[in-house]
Amino acid sequence: MKISEKNKLIYQAYLDSKIAVNSATKNTTYRTYKNSMYDFMGYLHIHEGNRYLLSDDTLKRIIEVLERYIIHCRELGNNNRTINGKITAISSFYKWAVRRDLIKHHPFRDKLDRLKITEQDKRRESYFLTWKQIFTVSLLMELNPKKFDIKSRLLWELFLDSGFRISAVHSLKVSQLDLENNMFRGVTEKMGKVRDLFFFSTTKKLILTLLEERKVKEIELDYLFTVRYNNKFVQMSQTAIRRRVRKMGKLIGIEKLYPHSLRKTAINQINNLSDTKTASEFAGHSSTKVTEEHYIQHKSAVDQQNRILLMRKNAGLM
Repeated sequence: MKISEKNKLIYQAYLDSKIAVNSATKNTTYRTYKNSMYDFMGYLHIHEGNRYLLSDDTLKRIIEVLERYIIHCRELGNNNRTINGKITAISSFYKWAVRRDLIKHHPFRDKLDRLKITEQDKRRESYFLTWKQIFTVSLLMELNPKKFDIKSRLLWELFLDSGFRISAVHSLKVSQLDLENNMFRGVTEKMGKVRDLFFFSTTKKLILTLLEERKVKEIELDYLFTVRYNNKFVQMSQTAIRRRVRKMGKLIGIEKLYPHSLRKTAINQINNLSDTKTASEFAGHSSTKVTEEHYIQHKSAVDQQNRILLMRKNAGLM
């Protein structure tokens, strides 16, 4: 993707400033922001005459530029949730530019409405796997090691054991590993929150196998999940992890399974085994509201009707 050097330089200044203040979000929030902003800067280069982010003309016409960009994103298949995330990244840059006296005011604050999130936008993340589906994937991966290596099997188990987000699992380090207590210590989550990531016996066995494999291959990189690139080992990307999870989903007939669906599955299972408060704590949410609205599988109309019928029978009403 072509991006003007001028835009790259000013955006790197923004990233350096943000990371200096909060380095914990370097590989989470600001990595996502960088990807979104590079997408926007690439759009500016190709479709908007290579506009500079802070030029007077860009600031003056930013609303119409963003509206065209939103249409462009939709044509690429982005839903409203994804587009809102990209606009947030752009807005964050302009807020910083105001504070640094690079521009006088935010060019589109209160002038561009956030896109409404519909059920259609949420549909991609609506999978709640059953225990049978989980065991089926685990078994089929174990029986087919040529297609599903130790790293894939470990990713599957870690997501379901911990309920952590992809950003956290992707950044796990060997130096954080506490095998004796079955956990990774001090794992950075969304917005810089730090928690310990717990796992169970099956995951522990896979970790031990992966550590032996790393010794044989002489992998010294601290990141747990690595790939070989240009004759050296580098951190596995989130895109590569998503690709692996989609491949796992196909084993049970789900073409578009994402890591976030595994997080939702894990949280929903805790809710079913215990209660919403416990599920919310497991998820790392600050309150049960988010857990209830987005991470708990709602009963179908048939399930609700059967439950009401049972309650009426037990009460002697029919």
